[in-house]
Amino acid sequence: MKIVLIQPDTLIGEALENLIPRETNAQLCRINIAQPPTYNEEWEYTLDFSDRKLFRKTILSEKPDIIINPYIITNNKDNLTKEQIWNINVDLNDFLITTAKIADIHYITFSSELVFDGKRGPYSEDDLVCPTDYLSKSLVARENSCKQDLNQITLFRTTKVFGYSSYDNLDEVSEIYVYLQTGIDVEVQNTVLSNPVWNNDVARAVINAFERKKFGLYNLGGADFLTEEDKVNLISKVFGISDVDINAENVPEIKKLGLINLKAQTDLRIDFTKYENALLVIKYNMDTNFRIMSI
Repeated sequence: MKIVLIQPDTLIGEALENLIPRETNAQLCRINIAQPPTYNEEWEYTLDFSDRKLFRKTILSEKPDIIINPYIITNNKDNLTKEQIWNINVDLNDFLITTAKIADIHYITFSSELVFDGKRGPYSEDDLVCPTDYLSKSLVARENSCKQDLNQITLFRTTKVFGYSSYDNLDEVSEIYVYLQTGIDVEVQNTVLSNPVWNNDVARAVINAFERKKFGLYNLGGADFLTEEDKVNLISKVFGISDVDINAENVPEIKKLGLINLKAQTDLRIDFTKYENALLVIKYNMDTNFRIMSI
């Protein structure tokens, strides 16, 4: 089995990069997207998506059985333009769907809980989407493209993904941990209730989906529903930071997001990890990486 993995330096991409060789016999081909393209020995290819003829030729030359695309914009911390957001969330996805159809390739990609407005969560796969801004509208467009042919596509809708990254991607856990280390008291606003999902659980769901040839839409959300205050308290506990005061404030109307993951548990045999247990693994990976760097 041959798998083309798009953008391996994402949180989901890195988890797949680590787990696929350990847990399957699949051969992995990694494609990094950059403009202009720059060589990186970590991956087999670094390509410019604007050269679509070369991009498609490269993918098809590898003769993959599966294309996995975890490249998705779910926040705009980098101040991307609307055109850049659409290019990644919609145009790249549409291009890969077409490429997969040409050679009858199983296509796997992702969306987000942000397709909902947060008024009636948690949400199932059957709930109607309700985008609230340009970013969430681009995610709905991405989903609509996938839903045109879910007999050949697996679409995973995730909550906020967290996990350790050796590529120095700062996820929410890392950002909170870095802030706690400053020793400054933390002011937290409880604005969202959701069930964040560990990137390793997402990767295992993907592996089980392609090994069992499961197609369609699956929700991936973690085992625990948490507010921002809950997450800060658990990160403080696991990482042993006790000298920081955490002051929480509830907003008048907390956004209720989160995803019901029963279908994924049943079809894909996934037991989603509790947030605190995932943090313990992340802490171990961070400590191990630090020791290696210190040697």
